[in-house]
Amino acid sequence: MADSKEIISTVRKELITQRTLIENYADKEFLDSLAPVRIKKGAPKIIKEMALGAKIANTGPMAAVAGTLAEFAAKKAIALHKPETIIVENGGDIYAYTKSKINIGLFSGQNKLKDKLCFQLTGANTPVSICSSSSKMGHSLSFGKCDLSVIFSKKASVADALATASANRVKTEKDIKETLDWLKKKKYFEGAIIIKDKKIGLVGNIPKLAKNQDPTLETKITRL
Repeated sequence: MADSKEIISTVRKELITQRTLIENYADKEFLDSLAPVRIKKGAPKIIKEMALGAKIANTGPMAAVAGTLAEFAAKKAIALHKPETIIVENGGDIYAYTKSKINIGLFSGQNKLKDKLCFQLTGANTPVSICSSSSKMGHSLSFGKCDLSVIFSKKASVADALATASANRVKTEKDIKETLDWLKKKKYFEGAIIIKDKKIGLVGNIPKLAKNQDPTLETKITRL
């Protein structure tokens, strides 16, 4: 979402550029590892960013790919066009910049809270990365039973990898607090929302939560 088709075109071109860099660099270890990997000398910047997120979250680098791509594409467009608003969303992983107010809906699958909540972004809390992971939705590998984990950070690679790692840690409602305490110690972490069954955990600097009033929220979820 952006102010003009020209900005969206820039985002599309940058996504292709950065994805090509990843594809040309990535070997089987980089693609399949569930733990941080050593990066080769001369690796592209996007590879280094993914590796940073993986190191902080103790995941494989591909746990950070969607969010990092969103950030790189958005930043390219911001530098070229100076937009009022731009949101690049990649399967629940968002990089957002806005000078106005924008509501972002939270969708937690078949959980009791499901589509009841949203949060409001303003110029005061953007640019920001908002990355989500679920053990019950989507095609990504998860070792937990978390309905939804949403992480806020200025670095998308960190937000994305921490979203995966935190969802892996939540198997019961009792795991929410321990996971939030673990997140608070991580570099570049700003805030989190974790939903499991009837419980919701909040920590850190997150936008104001409100009641979702969009009856069409579920139709806006990115799907394969």
